[in-house]
Amino acid sequence: MLTPLTRSNAIDDDEAMSNDTPRSPSVFERPTRTLAGRLLLRSMNLGHRQVYAWGLRAAEVGASDRVLDIGCGGGALVRRLLRLTRAEVGAVDHAPAAIEATRRLNRAAVASGRLRVLEAGAEALPFPDAFFDVVTASETVYFWPDLAAGLGEARRVLRPGGRLLIINGFADARAAGSWSDRLGMRVPDGDELTRVAEGAGFDEVRIDIHPRRGWLRCVATLGQSER
Repeated sequence: MLTPLTRSNAIDDDEAMSNDTPRSPSVFERPTRTLAGRLLLRSMNLGHRQVYAWGLRAAEVGASDRVLDIGCGGGALVRRLLRLTRAEVGAVDHAPAAIEATRRLNRAAVASGRLRVLEAGAEALPFPDAFFDVVTASETVYFWPDLAAGLGEARRVLRPGGRLLIINGFADARAAGSWSDRLGMRVPDGDELTRVAEGAGFDEVRIDIHPRRGWLRCVATLGQSER
């Protein structure tokens, strides 16, 4: 027997439909190939220069280090990485527009074969085990569907002694304020990053907060005896 659709039932049904409806990704999470999307990626490259520079100092990328950048966006961080190492660099993003922007900005490295830019999410990296010395993820973990899965994948592709660098412009949800809701961001703080990284198998986790800007960087390191 059908239950009459009272106002109370209607509200409950509407709430259920709302909860079951997948959230559409924000333009920051998945930039498009439109003019607005391309301009956004370019503005990210310009706006993130200082936080990139501060964050990368902690990674200590060497000239022979293979490096992977997860969530490459407009490709500016990849360009910095190519200057720090002479080895192979990889980059992934789940937005085709970001893949195109990164390839375009770093076209010489792509043409030489030193840079591979692939469409992929953090939770399924298209690289073999123990392939990289350093993995970077800047201004991107906010949008990962599963932080633990992403950090687990980063650990998988790192060699023993390898380092994962996370750079966040916001140290926690309070610092992000209304941006969290507006852009669909989930902002982990240092305690959460430490707990999840240790759970993923990293042996040492260091968190630094910029004293004036409030930026966060996390360096998670694998032990030399891993694998």
